[in-house]
Amino acid sequence: MCEILRVSKSGYYNWLSNQSGEPTEKEKRREELKQKIQKSFHESLGTYGSPRVHDDLIEWGYTVSQKTIARLIQEMGLKATPEEKYVVTTDSNHDLRIFPMH
Repeated sequence: MCEILRVSKSGYYNWLSNQSGEPTEKEKRREELKQKIQKSFHESLGTYGSPRVHDDLIEWGYTVSQKTIARLIQEMGLKATPEEKYVVTTDSNHDLRIFPMH
């Protein structure tokens, strides 16, 4: 069977052992990271992107790249919406002439 499917015997048995339904260590770590990303994102009220979420995870003791965080955030469908700062565009404090209104 392995020859027909072109897989190694060890690969087949590895696949067979993973059919138990239990998540692997890698899958467990990925889910844990997703939960921490969700926590950081919601604590920031949705304003943190991958750089700041990455900083939070480093602070919490996780070793993970910012690129991995960005990919997971994208997979989770989270999008950071930065707070818009109020910008005053009118300067009424001047001694210049004002255009007459008719």
